[in-house]
Amino acid sequence: MRTFALILSLSLAACASPREICERDALREIRVLDALIVETRQTLERGYALRREPYSRPRLELCQGATIGEDQLGVNFCNTTQIAYRDRPVAVDLEAEARKLKSLKKKRKTAAREAARRLAACRRQYPEG
Repeated sequence: MRTFALILSLSLAACASPREICERDALREIRVLDALIVETRQTLERGYALRREPYSRPRLELCQGATIGEDQLGVNFCNTTQIAYRDRPVAVDLEAEARKLKSLKKKRKTAAREAARRLAACRRQYPEG
């Protein structure tokens, strides 16, 4: 599945123009900061954070049957373990979260100015879009 996602993302990236790639790269930090700001706001509104944690669960799958020499004996069921994720509530210092939000907003203003400069450079470098 991971290989399929990589192939798909590479094929989609191949469809993007050089200007689109340049603009996407110019906005990368803004997207990261926006996601962190949303997450921090949600933590403050809820009053607690959510920590994503893995857990294992059994899974019954169809497996290839036993092989004796060249002969395959069919299909059977086998038990496997699947890793899944769940969000667990975690206590946080809400004052620290408020300070973090303020800092992220300040950092975003600086990043927005830099992104605007980089976007203008993309437009100069690739005028035809």
